[in-house]
Amino acid sequence: MIGKLINKDTFLDEVVCYSWEELVDIVGAPLLALNYISRAYLESVKETVHRFGGYMVLVDDVVFYHGRPEAGVNQIAMSLALLREPVYLAEKRIKAAFVFAAVDHDSHIKLLQELAMLLQDEEFLFLLRNHGDRDQIFRKLKEVERSNEI
Repeated sequence: MIGKLINKDTFLDEVVCYSWEELVDIVGAPLLALNYISRAYLESVKETVHRFGGYMVLVDDVVFYHGRPEAGVNQIAMSLALLREPVYLAEKRIKAAFVFAAVDHDSHIKLLQELAMLLQDEEFLFLLRNHGDRDQIFRKLKEVERSNEI
């Protein structure tokens, strides 16, 4: 599933931003433009971060922004942005950011499983942290998707 959701339309490279709040808007912009999510969804993500802090930074340098489906998810979606320079959230450095929008519990769990597999892959993490080649990143996403189907 993750390999289908992150594609040329939902992948951003060499992103320049100055705060984690701005990053939420930037990485969420493709999903907003495609009408997969609403502006209210991105605002709810920011509110959640303000309320609970940096728990969305799952591994060093990688944040996984997400909110509740009822906050404005129109269809399951995910985007990815690689930053030219890091920003910080609760003193945690961010070099790559995902925005994830699930429509229900089942899709949420399936995507979390695929993401967990990816975040255990040192090669994938290296690509995220070091502005890896877009095609290599897409290949890794497809590999995880295939291995999760078996």
